Amino acid sequence: MGKVSIVAGGIRLPGSVRVGRSRVHGRGVFARLAMPGRRKLGELAGRVVPRLGLRRAIRTEPVIYYVALNSRDALDCREGNAFSHLNHSCEANCYLRVSGFRVEVYSLRPIAVGEELTVDYGATPHAGGMQCRCGAVSCRRLL
Repeated sequence: MGKVSIVAGGIRLPGSVRVGRSRVHGRGVFARLAMPGRRKLGELAGRVVPRLGLRRAIRTEPVIYYVALNSRDALDCREGNAFSHLNHSCEANCYLRVSGFRVEVYSLRPIAVGEELTVDYGATPHAGGMQCRCGAVSCRRLL
């Protein structure tokens, strides 16, 4: 996959998040300060790549760092910023908004200091689904 362009996304408030060990999976993104609900927190950074063949290629990857931008392009966040470590939760406190070639992160509700920021990944391209580890009361168990 060739490089199409660079998306320079960044964290809206310097020092507002940190990457740390997550109870959900591997590393996660945590609030360093209280964040209000329904606010833009920042943007995912990465490289815009073609989606052609991507779905098949990531079916066996244990962790996916791609966000679909449109029918042709995806954002490869493997070498992105802190937001590339957003974990899934069936009761997410954030959501992603795709706007052109930008992927913005918004809070759904107020987020406390130290709380992990999570998004609902939706369906996975993994054959047979992927086990959910979010631990939420309303957990779907399979993505």
